[in-house]
Amino acid sequence: MEESSFARILSDLVCRIPGAYAAALVDSQGESVDYAGTVEPFDVKIAAAYWRIVLDDIARSSLGPPRSVVVRGTTKSFVITSLPDKYALVVLLRKRAGFVHATRAFAACIRALHVEAEWTLRPNEAAWFAVTVACDPRGRPVSVLQPAAPSRAVEVLGAVAGLHRTAKGYRVRSEKGVEATLVREAGGFWYADEVML
Repeated sequence: MEESSFARILSDLVCRIPGAYAAALVDSQGESVDYAGTVEPFDVKIAAAYWRIVLDDIARSSLGPPRSVVVRGTTKSFVITSLPDKYALVVLLRKRAGFVHATRAFAACIRALHVEAEWTLRPNEAAWFAVTVACDPRGRPVSVLQPAAPSRAVEVLGAVAGLHRTAKGYRVRSEKGVEATLVREAGGFWYADEVML
């Protein structure tokens, strides 16, 4: 069976988060719409259904509807994120997984899921998206390739301070004058905060 668009998005997320080994998109009934990972599909589907129930239980509590829930256990961890139309994203992680510094990977995945499902993004939601960056010999960006857009040459305006020690960031400008922040995280994955058309 050919991999669906949702499975490709989930697979990309699993690759981008250190320690992640599976992810699922689950509906309001606990049914997995699609999934990706390195474990048996049954295990991913059961975990997704269970965490969907937990998300609903939290929503009925005095806390109200959660945006996301992080459960860090002694042998594995989970991140559950609410999506529109009562869908949820469930990510399974190994012990000591590096999800704390994976906010851009989650944002890029959520943005891609919104585009694929034709959901409307709220302002400031999923501000980052995945891009491919070509670099010069010093590792500085020279061009950016983003989804559904041609490659754009960029000029580095400066470095971004205050990032995690494993990340590197640059403020860049395209030949059309559009400015964006580019961040390279662990594993060599790049993210942008603006579409550089």
